[in-house]
Amino acid sequence: MKTEIKHIEFDSIIDEINKIQTDTVLIIADHQVWSLYSKDILLEKIENKKVLFWKAADGEKVKNITDFQNAIEFFLEKGIHRNAHLIVIGGGATSDFGGFVAATILRGIHWSVIPTTLLSMVDASIGGKVAINSKSGKNLLGAFHLPDNVWICPKFLETLPEVEKNSGMGEVLKYCFLDYSIYDLVIRKTEMSNIIDECAKFKEKLTKEDLKEVGVRKMLNLGHTFGHAIEFIYNIPHGESVMWGIALLFKLFGTEKNLNDIAALKKALEIPGDHAPWFNKEFPIDKIMMYLSKDKKISALSSIDLVLIKDIGNVEVITKSFDEIQATMEASKDELKKFTL
Repeated sequence: MKTEIKHIEFDSIIDEINKIQTDTVLIIADHQVWSLYSKDILLEKIENKKVLFWKAADGEKVKNITDFQNAIEFFLEKGIHRNAHLIVIGGGATSDFGGFVAATILRGIHWSVIPTTLLSMVDASIGGKVAINSKSGKNLLGAFHLPDNVWICPKFLETLPEVEKNSGMGEVLKYCFLDYSIYDLVIRKTEMSNIIDECAKFKEKLTKEDLKEVGVRKMLNLGHTFGHAIEFIYNIPHGESVMWGIALLFKLFGTEKNLNDIAALKKALEIPGDHAPWFNKEFPIDKIMMYLSKDKKISALSSIDLVLIKDIGNVEVITKSFDEIQATMEASKDELKKFTL
């Protein structure tokens, strides 16, 4: 199955929904997004379709088993069938959650995404990785389930909080290391709409080649191994966590050039905050190792795959033992305490 990624105008959202060949539409919308746009996205204009609406808690709050069960039972009790089509309106966490509902209800139904954050437009809504969180870590319950459509409407970015904008920039920064053309666009400070397009195309291309993440798609995990641990430990936005995950990776296993590149990209993307989340605090080696040991990317019980960058666009996936990672962090913990970009 192929995903169609399409730029649409805000006024065309209902028109696109009306084109879907189904008599039943399920909608999962982030409650903050819906509070801003419910008067503009008029569900009563959806024609000849039963519409079932479920409002999701904002952000990562919804990605839990209880909310997942509540959403599933809500839709099942209302009566649906396998030709029903689920539409997700929200950021990356909402599309993770909604996509997992679509992947599992009735053993899988079609779905589409209207991403409303920068992070979701460049990354989370594309590629079919859907999931909820476990107490043990992020995205540990999930599936691969491609959406039929990703409808990108830049108007949503007009109301995007600054913290979410910066989070999205963290994912854009990741793409800069994976593809030289994206790196060049960012360094030249090209229009963000062009950068969004290139990131989306890059991820879509990798997804077509490697849906189940057994080969080239692994490069998209750059920064996520440490980043997910940082996100849980410090409760900071996903994209910001990815940026610091990349920075920590480069500090431990990369080169001085890697660190200079990330500093230059951070400046070009105008991402604020130079101090690492653990700056002037005890570096949390034990907590990081705990999350790493439960990460999806572990290649054996005692090792994990890490994505490293030889140079911009030149990616290498290596396997490191947990003992080696812990020893490297132990040797660098005093230096890491003062780490800045």
